[in-house]
Amino acid sequence: MTQRILSTAPVLLLLLAGGVSAAVAFELDDQYGKKHTEADIFAGAPVIMMAGMARKTPDAMEAWDKALRAKAPSGVRVIGLSNLDDVPFFVPKGSITKALIKQLPKTTVLCDWDGKVYRKLDFPDEATIAVGVFNADGKRLGIVNGEVDDTRMQEVLGLVPR
Repeated sequence: MTQRILSTAPVLLLLLAGGVSAAVAFELDDQYGKKHTEADIFAGAPVIMMAGMARKTPDAMEAWDKALRAKAPSGVRVIGLSNLDDVPFFVPKGSITKALIKQLPKTTVLCDWDGKVYRKLDFPDEATIAVGVFNADGKRLGIVNGEVDDTRMQEVLGLVPR
C-alpha cells in the first residue's frame, strides 16, 4: 500500500492510495458501557472519528467535537476513539469513563483499552489528537493531526463525502 503525506503549515494530512477499510471487526464499549461494533459505527453514513491517546486528548477531543457539531454536514456521525492502552494498571477504568462522561456527555467515545482498534485504523501513536474521515462503507478517506483550528477544520470538512 502506498502512503502519501501532504502538509500545509503545521497540518499533517495522511492519505493512503486506495484507502484503508475501517471494517476491522471490532467491538468496543463507549464511556457509558454500551457496546458498539464496526457495523454500528460504519453503517451507511460518513463518520468523522476524533482519536487520541494522550492525557490532553479529552480536552482536544472536546474542542474538535464542539467545532464539528457546528460545521459538519447533517447525516455525518461524529464519534470519539480513545486509545487507553497506556493507562497505568492502578488507575481504575471507572475513573476514566466518568471523566469522559463529564467532558463529552453527548458524544460516543469508544474506549479502546488495548489500543488494537486505534492501531488497526492507522491513527498515529504520536498524536495528541487526530481526526479521521471515513465514507459510508468504512473506507478511510484521510486523517488530519492536531488540535482544531480553521485550517485543520477545512481539511477535515474537505474529506467528508457529499
